[in-house]
Amino acid sequence: MPELFNIDFEPLGRRTQTRSGQTLLEAAQSAGVGLASVCGGVGTCEECRVRLASGRLTPPTLVEQAVMTPAELTAGFRLACQAEPLSDVKLDIPPESLTAAQRLQLDGEETLLDLKPAVRSSAAHGLAVDIGTTKLAAYLIDLETGLTLARAGAMNPQIAYGEDVISRIAFAGREEGGAKKLQSVLVDTLNNLLIGLCSESHISPDSVLDAVLVGNTAMHHLFAGLPVEQLGHAPFSPAVTGPLNIPARDLGLNLGPGSMAYLPPVIAGYVGADHIAMLLATGITSFTDSRSSQRLPANVGSRGKNIIALDIGTNTEIALVSDGKATCCSCASGPAFEGAHIHEGMRAAPGAIERARWLDGRIIWQTIAGQPPVGICGSGILDVVAALLDGGLVKPTGALKTGVEPGQTGGYVLVPASQTGVGRDLTVTRKDVHEIQLAKSAIRSGIEILLQEAGLTYADLDEFIVAGAFGTYLDLRSAVRTGMFPPLPLDKFRQIGNAAGVGARQMLLSLDKRQEAEQLAGRIGYIELTSRPAFTPLFMEHLSFKV
Repeated sequence: MPELFNIDFEPLGRRTQTRSGQTLLEAAQSAGVGLASVCGGVGTCEECRVRLASGRLTPPTLVEQAVMTPAELTAGFRLACQAEPLSDVKLDIPPESLTAAQRLQLDGEETLLDLKPAVRSSAAHGLAVDIGTTKLAAYLIDLETGLTLARAGAMNPQIAYGEDVISRIAFAGREEGGAKKLQSVLVDTLNNLLIGLCSESHISPDSVLDAVLVGNTAMHHLFAGLPVEQLGHAPFSPAVTGPLNIPARDLGLNLGPGSMAYLPPVIAGYVGADHIAMLLATGITSFTDSRSSQRLPANVGSRGKNIIALDIGTNTEIALVSDGKATCCSCASGPAFEGAHIHEGMRAAPGAIERARWLDGRIIWQTIAGQPPVGICGSGILDVVAALLDGGLVKPTGALKTGVEPGQTGGYVLVPASQTGVGRDLTVTRKDVHEIQLAKSAIRSGIEILLQEAGLTYADLDEFIVAGAFGTYLDLRSAVRTGMFPPLPLDKFRQIGNAAGVGARQMLLSLDKRQEAEQLAGRIGYIELTSRPAFTPLFMEHLSFKV
């Protein structure tokens, strides 16, 4: 009879029992742990890496010995599709080895800090919200214990009036009552999220007595009812930069009686309170021993380190911390990473292609939830472009090579109709590649400007922190392959999820954290990229691919 072994998957906190002779990948699948496995478990894609924390596994296979260094094998890294348990084992699962839905489970670990909320009352609750240009993330917090009771997300309804902040600023100025419309649809959605969170937690919205909301400067101003016209043209000046504490009812939020909404300070026209929250959560601008989220990097705030931290979204904010000084900038990366403006683009939902690799003369792919493919999400299109580069199917200019783009489909056939869930070919077009070129060049150019201003090169970086929902999903190898990120060793990168949401929760639970955020806003430097002569040449340079 085969032996039975317990398998613990950390930090997911999932346990399953498996028989001897089954691989770790099979055990993960039976436990509902979404390990990435683009190749279907034959060991060719190298996606399902795990680390053995305790217990015994079968010896490394020839496949593993070919793709992993001796140091990695010594450190306990294995391919889940190749290794079988020989005893009870505990595994550490790197975030990059998980599918998108599973990575979200790692997002929003509890915040560890001394509780000092603005409201001290028994059975009091608070609401923390990250107002993204495309998506909203809301968290219901117990102010007595600091625990997150429930979390929920939604699309930002303002997207119906413009995909980016520029178009929404234009709508607010063009349409009579446009700004009020943008504010009211956002508040309505937040109130609906609040009802759902409270229902899930079996509490009354009247017990929610405090709120912290973060967002970029345009989202901040629209939510607070501040003018935004001046954000649409140079010098892109915010109406206010300091923190705001506004009665929730004045904003239309249906919180408890007497509740307040705290909006942290903003830095510049396109660097807002969400960036402050992200930096607060990482701790890289604080040279103290204050504790932050368990999932965030430890000790990254040590003096003498050079650290890039960026939050990728429709608008990407980037900070460089060097020798105790922080400088930031913002770049318009566009909605491509949300699946928008992509021919087969869609949000990260079941059936979306989220991973892809070039293997044996073709692109292999994996979908969310293993469903038949129906489209491509943001992380998927970045992977696909990297795969096209690996396959030699894309020119440095981004054009598909002759013969790759058949006229009848209008693009490279990623998945033939017989394998899709929509009954037609799923294709990748030249325009899709161009959208990625624009986004990746904007981000890379912002990074390079910050480094140039500090007299550094990417080789001087000690750490590269990637935040945001898309930053949680993306494959670092694809980001480097396309040139979006500099060619650093992968162990210098850290993917930390929605750090802006973590920072918002910290400020909800601690007045000290609010004070820290306000002090940070007063000392961080800001660079307006369009004012730098080097920006346009860098942007044009990084549009190109190295093939």
